[in-house]
Amino acid sequence: MAWFFAAWIVMRSAPFALLLLPVLVLPAAWPQVIANHPFSTALDRAVSLEAGASATDLPHHVHYQLTLYDHKGHRTTGTWEIWRDPQHFIRTDIVAGDFHYTRIEDLALGKQWRHFNTLMPLKIYDLLENYREPEFAASQFAHADPRPFVRFSQVQGSPFDCTGDVFHLRICFDPLAHVLAFAEMYNQSIAWGEWQPLGAHSIPRSFRIYDAGRVMVEATGTAEIVKSFPPGFFAIPPGEPDMGDPADDGATPHKVTGMKPVELQWLYGNILLQLSVNSAGRVDKVKLIDADDNDLIHDAETFARHLTFAPQLQNGVATPFDQVVYLRYAPGFE
Repeated sequence: MAWFFAAWIVMRSAPFALLLLPVLVLPAAWPQVIANHPFSTALDRAVSLEAGASATDLPHHVHYQLTLYDHKGHRTTGTWEIWRDPQHFIRTDIVAGDFHYTRIEDLALGKQWRHFNTLMPLKIYDLLENYREPEFAASQFAHADPRPFVRFSQVQGSPFDCTGDVFHLRICFDPLAHVLAFAEMYNQSIAWGEWQPLGAHSIPRSFRIYDAGRVMVEATGTAEIVKSFPPGFFAIPPGEPDMGDPADDGATPHKVTGMKPVELQWLYGNILLQLSVNSAGRVDKVKLIDADDNDLIHDAETFARHLTFAPQLQNGVATPFDQVVYLRYAPGFE
């Protein structure tokens, strides 16, 4: 067994105490699946049923109301809007507190344009990382040996198709609709619920991320079919360049040249830190911006203090700089 602390350099406890099972709105024509099938098959089926998964979608608009809580319990509200014109365009707008983000994708030309005004909140990062699938758990299952299977299970008296508990990770699907129901990742749990049919696809009208029973992210919304979009709605503003990924603040991150491993607890979560780096590329100061779990903070700060970066040169002279990093706290396995 090996431990890792995955770090994304950006510009910019025990098993779960609470598990809330989602309420599913199921189209009557969806058949029951045969249990005991590969997890990869179940996940591919679930993702293929989600709105936005294929060109067979109907043009539509999805609206979510967002409620986000930082590590101190402070609440931020916002909205997440998704407009899709299948095979042609996708537009996403996210507002959370002071953070405003717009992304326009031209599917025919393979182009995208992104604009944002400030550092992306950690909970928006969490939301985008887990909404379509629990990215970390799915990646661990992809490399597990033997590969996990999905089998019929009862959780708190309700029927689901679930993987077994693999290193304190589990993902469950509704056995009738094939959609995602919930996931467990150490101290975190994720719930998808109230799936709304949208033509041959669907969207979860409720999505929540919990940390040991404490809600961190809540998205509640609806979807509607769109007959036509306003002229120019998907047009990329002329003269405004693509700003890049908001998790990278639109810039190339400074290169990490060294790090010191940290032995991690059986916990999972993301942490957002601001680092002050001296001219030699060593970290002088670590400032916490947000964390998914307070129990992650000490190890994350210790790890960040031992990072070393390639020096930043200005006119050939090494100079200090600030660097914002998103860290993923998670045990890994070999």
